[in-house]
This record gives sequence, structure tokens and C-alpha cells, in this order.
Amino acid sequence: MSFREGSEIVDAVIVGGGIAGLSAALFLARAGRSTIVYDAGRSRIFAVERLREFVGFDGWTPEEMLTKAREEVLRYGAQIRSGTVTKIESRSDGLFDVFAPDVTITARSVVLATGLIDELPPLKGLRKVWGRDLRICPCFDGNEVRNQRFVVFGLPERLAQLGSWPSMWSPNVRVVTKHSYDASGTERLRLLGIEVVRDELTGLVHQDDRLVAVSTESAAEIPYDAAWIATRLKPASDLAVSLCDVDEAGFAKVDEHGRTSRPGVFAIGNATNPIAHLAQAAAAGTEVGPWVTMHLLESSLSDRRGA
Repeated sequence: MSFREGSEIVDAVIVGGGIAGLSAALFLARAGRSTIVYDAGRSRIFAVERLREFVGFDGWTPEEMLTKAREEVLRYGAQIRSGTVTKIESRSDGLFDVFAPDVTITARSVVLATGLIDELPPLKGLRKVWGRDLRICPCFDGNEVRNQRFVVFGLPERLAQLGSWPSMWSPNVRVVTKHSYDASGTERLRLLGIEVVRDELTGLVHQDDRLVAVSTESAAEIPYDAAWIATRLKPASDLAVSLCDVDEAGFAKVDEHGRTSRPGVFAIGNATNPIAHLAQAAAAGTEVGPWVTMHLLESSLSDRRGA
């Protein structure tokens, strides 16, 4: 089905060009549905240099994976456009007006694949090494630094969990924090042999463009080979807040098929599940495809009954 803004209605607008959004676009395009993907170009996956634990793509760069996915989506007739969707309005006729750069598109359905962002502390040079020397999750890349010296710091309420997790990859783990844990958190770290350094992290120590240590309030330097930071996770977009029910953090609430509280609006990947990995995001995109298609079918039947 061909379309032009202002003359025809698009079956689906997918907001987000990461692996979740592209997986949904692939299904919908193969189902013959007119589909536009809007890609703001700031996917969280670009924080890492190489992909891990995504079967079939291990060791690929994020650019390589997404380029291949885009090629497949385009092959079946979907469009991929660069730009940020700034607003989506639900109409009384069940359709949606999608406001994108220099154009407003009318869509029969919307899929939010907007992802998440990490709130990072204001440490100088942190963003430069985020995802490389300062890592996202040990289950993603702990194998690559197995049995080396680990340091974990960041958001206090997440440190007991994240601080214990790297111990599966190394017996040498230090947690740096002034936070006092409850009895359960303290016992958890003690049983795993994890040292808690009661100090405030104040800086990052570089050597030859790599991070090699962290500095603390007491003027100590703690050397390490790999570090993880516990961050606060927040939605990369606030579009869901104006369209459907969200949780306390602002992530869209969905059922097992990616359907939100508003008919015609779907959410997948990290737009609804902040701990979803790449394989889960790809699966969510594929899972939502049939349900978007069914929504379009039911809408078409309703229109015909009313004609």
C-alpha cells in the first residue's frame, strides 16, 4: 500500500528505530501494512562497542546489526525516517495524529519502541567511557573481563543487587558507597565476599584514554580492570504518558502482547520493560506484529459495518 502525507492514512507509525521497532516494522511490512519508522538516532545500544549474548550477532558492532535490520525492513516496503516524534494525539475517530519534523502523519496504529536512557552522575569524562570502560551490565559483557578486578558504584538503592551480580564472573569485587544497607543487603554482599568501601566516589582516573581507577572523597584511588555503575533508568520519551497508562517511572503498561490501555497504541522493548535485552526486544517486536495487524483488521471491519 503506497501513501503520501495528507492524502492517505498510514497503517502504523513506529516510534523508535532500534531492534524492537525494526522487528515490528519487518512483520508489518511483510503483512503488507503501510509502515513508517521514526528513528531519533540515539539508541542506547550505541553505548557499547560490540554486541554480546544476542545469538547470531555476537561480536557484531551495533551499527552492523542495525544496518542489516534496516536493509531487511526497507526490502519489504516500510519507510525509515530520521527525526524525533514530538507529539501524538488520539483522535475521536480512533486514529492518531503523529507530529514529526515538518509533517503531521495520520496513523491507524502507533507502536512505541522509544527505549530508555540512563541517568548518569555528573562525573567529568563519564559519558566518553559509558558502555566501554564503564559497563552497563555484567551479564552482557562480564565474560570479556572474567576473573579481573571489578568496581561497582552508583545509585544506592540498586547497589546491593548490582554489586552482587558481578561476583558470578570474578571473586574480586568492590562496591564503593557511603550508603548503609539494610540487614539483608549487608548479608548478601558479605556472604559473597564482596568488599564495601565506605567512601564517596568523586572522579574517574584515566590512563592512555582508558579508565584505570576511581577516585574517592577521602583522596583514595581504587584501581580496577572493569567497572559497572548502577543508574536510574527512565523512558527516553514521554509520549506514553499522554497516550496510555504508565508505571511510576513513566514506562508504558502493557499486556503480554504489547497492547496498552489505549486501543491502537502498543509499546515494546525498553519502552515498557527497562531490563529487556536485545533478544527480548527483537521478540517483543515480532510478538506485537500480529496484534497490530489484528487491530487494523478489526478497525477495517468496524468501518465497513458503519458504512
